[in-house]
Amino acid sequence: MANKEKDILSNTDYSAQDILYMLRDLPDACCIFQVITDPFGTVKDMLFLFVNEKYANLVGKSTSELIGSTYYTTVSNRDEDWIRLSYQAAFMRQSVINSTYNTQFNKWFEFWAVPVYKKGFCAFIIHDVTAEKRKEEHRVITINSNNFILDCAKKLSANDFNKGIKIILKDLGTVLRADRTAVIECIHGEVGELYTWADKIGGTGLPSKNVFDQFDFFTMWKGQMRDDPLFICDDVSLVNTQNSEVYKSVLHGTITRYIVAALKNKEETIGFLLIENYSLDLDINVRAVVESISIFIAEELRNYKMTQELSYRSTHDELTGLGNRHSYVATLSMLDELDVSVGVCFVDINGLKQINDTNGHVEGDNVIRETANILAGVFKKKYCYRVGGDEFVVVIPQISQEHYEEQIEKLRKKAKNKAFAMGTVWSDNASDVEELINQADKLMYVDKAEYFLEHERRHP
Repeated sequence: MANKEKDILSNTDYSAQDILYMLRDLPDACCIFQVITDPFGTVKDMLFLFVNEKYANLVGKSTSELIGSTYYTTVSNRDEDWIRLSYQAAFMRQSVINSTYNTQFNKWFEFWAVPVYKKGFCAFIIHDVTAEKRKEEHRVITINSNNFILDCAKKLSANDFNKGIKIILKDLGTVLRADRTAVIECIHGEVGELYTWADKIGGTGLPSKNVFDQFDFFTMWKGQMRDDPLFICDDVSLVNTQNSEVYKSVLHGTITRYIVAALKNKEETIGFLLIENYSLDLDINVRAVVESISIFIAEELRNYKMTQELSYRSTHDELTGLGNRHSYVATLSMLDELDVSVGVCFVDINGLKQINDTNGHVEGDNVIRETANILAGVFKKKYCYRVGGDEFVVVIPQISQEHYEEQIEKLRKKAKNKAFAMGTVWSDNASDVEELINQADKLMYVDKAEYFLEHERRHP
């Protein structure tokens, strides 16, 4: 220590009052106690010997009320740990640092209990660390949220849509401690596919696809969201004033709160992400998480639907919705390797060229669609193919001869005024299905020849 510093200390005489003034001007709340014990040494109370204004303000008392009074008789919002810590500081002469959350003030405090003067005396210094604590909590929440969002994005991109959406809905429901999460597809305002995850305990009895079909949730949600990408409803009873029918029939007694986010493809709403009965006590940013994940889900849903549409168009006839020649050839290739029965029906529209020439191609297209609808109505649509402009083939595997003949008879009855010619073949072995189709084709031409012969008789 320098001589100048020694001189300052040796020539300075600080009184007790000077020390108290120094404590009074501390930036933190401060108080000094004499600890009161019973004959057995158990702490019963603490007597205030000094408090500064910051401490007095903290407990809502004046300094004159506190000094000379005891802790229990004057402080209502007290921390019971102080009794224990005062013993450690006053009698064990140990300095203790602790932190606590005060529910009355909604604040975090860090305090020091330190020994002073002599045995039986201690001081407390209380520092408000709410800002630091909230900053740290915000940092943790941000990290947790970002990590979860990135994890969801990876899982969505790493899996096909159906598997990925199941994983994400489960993860989202688990993190939000929700009863159920769901993606409801919206197709031009109508309910499409419904993808859901439900907690085994709380996730029962919640809206099903039938409920979404029955009630217009889409309009209600759009009204709630307005220009916001999502809507958080922490009190579902508020819905009663907006849509009492939905509240009384679906929500009341089952759902207490929910979050709904729109899934967008540019300006078009292609679905909604729904989270029901989530927890309010979470260490993530709920809005940021739901909003971000809804964007990822929307993108994956859009790509999935686009892929489905491209796949559908590659295997289906655009005019009729039946299988096209590509899927027809694939079916024949598959049947060549199977030892199963098969029924084949070759159909050709009668007089389509004349219809096109006389009434136009629009009317001709209507006749093609009508024929396709008749075939799909008798047989399952997946067995029907449009293989040419006016030609159709029906290939039904694993069907008994009796059942097949019943369906052919039904088809004949639906063929109005011999609108189309047909040839039919059934075999117990589909391994040579192309030969069976050739047979059906020849029989169709026989039927067509009879039609034109009869047609010529009627119209000489």
